[in-house]
Amino acid sequence: MTLYAIRRRVSWGDCDPAGILYTPRVFDYCTQVIECWYAEVIEADWMSMVREKRGSPTVHASCDYIKPMTPGLDLAVTLRIDTLGSASITFRLEGEDDKGKIYFRAKYVSCIIDFAHDRAIRIPADWRARMEAYIAGCD
Repeated sequence: MTLYAIRRRVSWGDCDPAGILYTPRVFDYCTQVIECWYAEVIEADWMSMVREKRGSPTVHASCDYIKPMTPGLDLAVTLRIDTLGSASITFRLEGEDDKGKIYFRAKYVSCIIDFAHDRAIRIPADWRARMEAYIAGCD
């Protein structure tokens, strides 16, 4: 297994009047990568989770902006798991160009939730097995 990534091109519409990526757009990029990773790697799409009354909401998000991102910049937004708890997952997401230059580094912490009872639950065993395999495949 390899590191999961989605390619994104910074568009003019993603930028502020100064011509650099509008700060909150990075969170859109990261959330899209996490959503697609769940669907493709964990085999659990978010809408199915909601119908099953469980989910993986973000409980913390932060980002370091390392280099300005301008229109036309092609990025690979990659996903790593830094910590796998009993009910939580700490993701590290990075935006890098084809030369390996990192433009941003974000941290997301998600918690698996039982929406019906409004409480955290253990990561389901099948998800955990896929997450552990992903971690091992990315090392």
